[in-house]
Amino acid sequence: MNLKTDYQNLYEHWLKEFEKSELTPLTQETFNYYMKNVDYIAKYELETRRNVEIHILKSYKYGFKYLLNDLLKIREVKLLNAALALQEIDYNNLIEAEKLFYQNLVSTIKGFKKLKRLTLYEEDKPIELDNVLEVEEIPVHPSPAIVPTKKELEITEVEPAQKKSEITQSEQVVQYDYILIRFNNPSPPLVGIDGINYGPFQANDIANMPHKNAKILIYEKIAEEIEVV
Repeated sequence: MNLKTDYQNLYEHWLKEFEKSELTPLTQETFNYYMKNVDYIAKYELETRRNVEIHILKSYKYGFKYLLNDLLKIREVKLLNAALALQEIDYNNLIEAEKLFYQNLVSTIKGFKKLKRLTLYEEDKPIELDNVLEVEEIPVHPSPAIVPTKKELEITEVEPAQKKSEITQSEQVVQYDYILIRFNNPSPPLVGIDGINYGPFQANDIANMPHKNAKILIYEKIAEEIEVV
């Protein structure tokens, strides 16, 4: 082990990492050797040395530790930026800890981006995740009550008191919003929130489906909305 040569190698590696925007190659073997130097100089016996030697050794001790720590910090920032951009990285240029760090970062960011698309896909209007699957609020419009005419009351065999107050209540009419969509991929049959069975569908099939069902298919990129002019 030559402290001067090893220190110069670490310094040159640190300088390249500092100057370049991309990650420099750092194998596990090289990193372990750098750590060996740091441990060696940290444990080196200084008491029996002369003042000049002690000063030089302390400088090496500080220099090794600083350069290695700063090298790892620079690489950490580069890994963070690469993960945010979902870049592909050559894992041969990373030490084992960096590989795990980057893989977990990418997995987390992909999951967050998917959630972000889900909350913003509808005309940039934030919505709650549960709202995509909740039952759509349905406007209910009762149809006009049917009142018997005088003639109908006269020919119907009911009590006179009932003739004055009886009206027939109508069934409530449910209305849904529908979206016209075209399927990009085959889709199995499904039951719409309106209770109607839809599908199965093949690519390029067109269907008029309830708003909530259609939006989920559009978000999953199974279908796309057809603009009606």
